[in-house]
Amino acid sequence: MNELLAACGAFVFVYMLKPFEIFKALNRKPFTCEVCLAGWFALILNLETYWLHIPFRMSAAMILAFVLTKLLRKI
Repeated sequence: MNELLAACGAFVFVYMLKPFEIFKALNRKPFTCEVCLAGWFALILNLETYWLHIPFRMSAAMILAFVLTKLLRKI
């Protein structure tokens, strides 16, 4: 569930809010890349889990963000 939340949050942050257009300091990765940002959001959301699970949860969130972006760009 946290992976889906991270992927959706990254999509909204990068494609809808676009804070890097207002704040030029945010105009670099991970703030302009939904896949990178989903990984960092997943890291923050999963800090209470066992530390060996975190890389797998981060990669799952990044893959979900990639798939979500591809699907929503087709609409």
